[in-house]
Amino acid sequence: MSELPRVAIVEDQTIFRQILAEVLRSSKRVNVVGEYGSAAEALPHLTSTPHDLILLDAILPDMRGLELLAHIQEKRPRTPVILVTAHARPALVQEALAAGVKGIVTKNAPFHELTTSVERVLAGGRSFCSVTTAMLAEVLENPTLGEELTPRQAKIVELVARGLSSKEIADALGISDKTVQNHRLQIREKLNIHDVAGLTRYAIERGLIEPRA
Repeated sequence: MSELPRVAIVEDQTIFRQILAEVLRSSKRVNVVGEYGSAAEALPHLTSTPHDLILLDAILPDMRGLELLAHIQEKRPRTPVILVTAHARPALVQEALAAGVKGIVTKNAPFHELTTSVERVLAGGRSFCSVTTAMLAEVLENPTLGEELTPRQAKIVELVARGLSSKEIADALGISDKTVQNHRLQIREKLNIHDVAGLTRYAIERGLIEPRA
């Protein structure tokens, strides 16, 4: 009997992570070999051990899912990833595709869409749930959607939206306060957004942060 594909789940919500694992195990088509609640917990395992597929939450407590993906790709560039998100937006879909994900599934998608996506990606294809499939047309019509900012600037927008001051952002990123201020000026000019509330809305639309409940 051939060995089942090895799947890891990176999801910070414990109950949802356990549900995902149970759904996949009950399909009897994959072997869930790892369940992780943060990027720091997951990264050593995902880079040191081969996996056939990773289910990756878009927003983790310590890092965005796509940031973690970039770190994984440095060591395991061929490992396919399905991004799992609570709040799909066209800009996030565009960014995820550019980052190399093989599928995008929303957290409220029916479980059969999740298992179908897993099977298709394991077979070497791409797969999207019904919600993210509907967004692909907008992404194709707007190929520069979500490309306005550099990765550093996107990170600064995320931290501003989380309520950090320029000094706190500088400390978190290991750069000077003046560099942060220069980035914030460039961000305002690029996006034509001049207040924190506007940047917060942008961050939510881009999937940089999740809306507050």
